Amino acid sequence: MAAAAAVAPLVESGRGRVVHPSTKLALNRWLRRAAPRPEWAGAGIPLNAVAPGVVDTETAWRTFLDDPATRELVAAAMPQPLGFPGPVAPIASLLAWTVSADNS
Repeated sequence: MAAAAAVAPLVESGRGRVVHPSTKLALNRWLRRAAPRPEWAGAGIPLNAVAPGVVDTETAWRTFLDDPATRELVAAAMPQPLGFPGPVAPIASLLAWTVSADNS
């Protein structure tokens, strides 16, 4: 509830698109600071996150990929090593690994 209230002014002002990438950046920074700490890595607990960027899904196409100008703008602003939009299968495999017993 607090998070939704915090971003409401951005959404209402038409700047709601900054919320998603800002959240991913915050998660990335937190994870890089927290993961090596004694209470996580020091205790043998791996911290992992998956933040793949834009993925080739129906929602992504419905939301903005179907507009060529928007697609080009987002692709230029967010380079992705697996291509743009990112493929679903490798991301799904990574997510499956993060919750498996092999992730230790």
